[in-house]
Amino acid sequence: MNKIYTKVYDSLEVGDEYPTVIMGVVNLSPESFYKGSVYLKENEIKKAIREMVSNGAKILDIGARSTAPWSKKITIQEEKRRIIPALQIIAENIENNILISIDTQYSEVAEEAYKTIQKYNKKIIINDVSCLKTDPSLADFIIKHKMPSILMASKEIPGDLCTMKEIIDEFSKTLKFLDKKGYNTDKIILDPGIGHWVKQKTHDFDLSIIKHLKKLRKLEHPILVAISRKSFIGTALNIPEPQDRLAGTLSATAIAVYNGAHIIRTHDVNKNLLDIVKMAKEIRNAK
Repeated sequence: MNKIYTKVYDSLEVGDEYPTVIMGVVNLSPESFYKGSVYLKENEIKKAIREMVSNGAKILDIGARSTAPWSKKITIQEEKRRIIPALQIIAENIENNILISIDTQYSEVAEEAYKTIQKYNKKIIINDVSCLKTDPSLADFIIKHKMPSILMASKEIPGDLCTMKEIIDEFSKTLKFLDKKGYNTDKIILDPGIGHWVKQKTHDFDLSIIKHLKKLRKLEHPILVAISRKSFIGTALNIPEPQDRLAGTLSATAIAVYNGAHIIRTHDVNKNLLDIVKMAKEIRNAK
């Protein structure tokens, strides 16, 4: 099987022969399942991104819309109202080699973020948990701007695919669609969609996805996993509160890296995480 590699931008190369990339979560949604990850004030955002970058984050993922199934829904206007000021704060306080990921399902939000970031000589990528299903015009946006993107496995609504076969089949369709539209699919990063996104997706499916993550390599794209403090950890360990799931998060993260993850999306960017990720990668690459 071929080595996996992509140059997201000149400032970031991702693949089998490169260090695992850490993506720090900048959560702007008070509706979030994990309240400890929410930053609403300017000083909170500045402190959070400073700590994340100093601890090794190469991507900062800004999201303003909680995707938990039970959470209160917000309008696109409210999503923009939250994201754009935070994007400006972050752009003013990071070096050019740090990428900003816009966690949105909507082209209107992506366009506004793109216009905003042009003033700061920074780069953004799009992180769409709906795999371009919620707002098909987001596909037009990434094609128009040749925008690197993270797509999470989804068929109709975010995270509605349970098995690795379903995930691979749907990703294959999306990649073929984008390729026919003239988009350079080398710029796509794949997220298998771990989490209790829909009722039928029990924690057993999440455990299986992590166990069989290597199967996703057949598509030859970098793999991102978003495991941090999710409900499958709480179910497996009988830990109801997200703030108490750090040990389970780190354990699952190590196994995901060993099984092929190239990017880790996390609320906890610190030395312990970096050491765990590096050790898992070293073991994976051992002869």
